[in-house]
Amino acid sequence: MSHNDQTRAGLVYALAAFGSWGLFPVFLKFLAHVPPLEILAHRVAWSLLVCALLSWAGRDWSGLRKALASPKVMGTLLVTAALISVNWLIFIYAINTGRVLSASLGYYINPLVNIVLGMVFLGERLRRAQKVAVAMAVLGVLNLTVRYGVFPWISLALAFSFGFYGLVRKVAAVGPLAGLTVETLVL
Repeated sequence: MSHNDQTRAGLVYALAAFGSWGLFPVFLKFLAHVPPLEILAHRVAWSLLVCALLSWAGRDWSGLRKALASPKVMGTLLVTAALISVNWLIFIYAINTGRVLSASLGYYINPLVNIVLGMVFLGERLRRAQKVAVAMAVLGVLNLTVRYGVFPWISLALAFSFGFYGLVRKVAAVGPLAGLTVETLVL
């Protein structure tokens, strides 16, 4: 596959991912009568099926076996499974209770949380232009938060649960599909 074909495919995949993620709240609004835990249970069950099918189609069972055999990897994936389930449950709750703006704000805050976590836990440093960009984003978040007029507990819970998920998942010695499969299996 040429570089242009890869770029085009990447763009299509990104648009599909962002489009489906953007439409997911619309789907959840139709399920407002279903308890959030039940929706989460379905999400887990169907995700496990999709992960198993992808593993089967790619004949990629070795990563899954290695992850299941390693106590260290399993411990890490237990933590990430807990973090992502909290994130999913809060997101579902936010949408089902009409707090879509709180959920959106949480995912807008998330990159700022990622920056802080990277600086604190990974020793990353920002250049001057990056500091200015982060300061502008923080001011934007503060403006949105103050204008919203309510303590953004949903937003902060989403941002921090997903931020810590990403941080812990980053250090897990397992591939993306095998890791997601084990996380989903644990849930």
